[in-house]
Amino acid sequence: MHKLEIDQSRLFLYNILSFLFVEEYVKNNTQQLVNDLEILSNNSFDEDVAIAAKNIVNYLKDNGVDKLYLDYQELFIVPFGTFISLSASWYHEQREGGLMQLKVKDVLAKTKIRKDEKAFTAPEDHYGFIFTLSAYLIDQQMKNEIKEDLQKELFQSVVNQYCDELFYKLIASPSAIYSQVGVILANVCNFERAYLDVPKIKA
Repeated sequence: MHKLEIDQSRLFLYNILSFLFVEEYVKNNTQQLVNDLEILSNNSFDEDVAIAAKNIVNYLKDNGVDKLYLDYQELFIVPFGTFISLSASWYHEQREGGLMQLKVKDVLAKTKIRKDEKAFTAPEDHYGFIFTLSAYLIDQQMKNEIKEDLQKELFQSVVNQYCDELFYKLIASPSAIYSQVGVILANVCNFERAYLDVPKIKA
């Protein structure tokens, strides 16, 4: 049973993840992200999330908001060193554009929207797009524009499969920003499993 206040909080969290993983947003929406992280640090469902959000805000204030995009490039674009893939298909079959992309497209096909190629140059199974789509689906479901629980379908068939592997990589990364993002993502994934009644995939 979905609760409006919880779904509003989930929408807010997925929007933050979207700001953190979509390249265009990382470059151009940093101040909005900082504002949202400040709100999260003061109103979080979990103490670890509150601390992580505050750590990111303080780091960006001390080192400049440009550091966010620099870390994004180093972790997710430059294909060597500390590179972390944001392709769900890569975690599934060590290549991009695979089964996970088809699963996201299956969910997308049940909605009225299509991927904005200007905002999203990456494929549909890119986690930035997945988190953005999750926020959209929650919003549309709260407005009763979508009757099916498509966000649960997306979480169960794609995100739940490999979110642990992604957040472990983020937490272990040398980035002062994205190591904290990993903490937030870990809590989001675990909360979603409990709220949506989706079991964790056993290794």
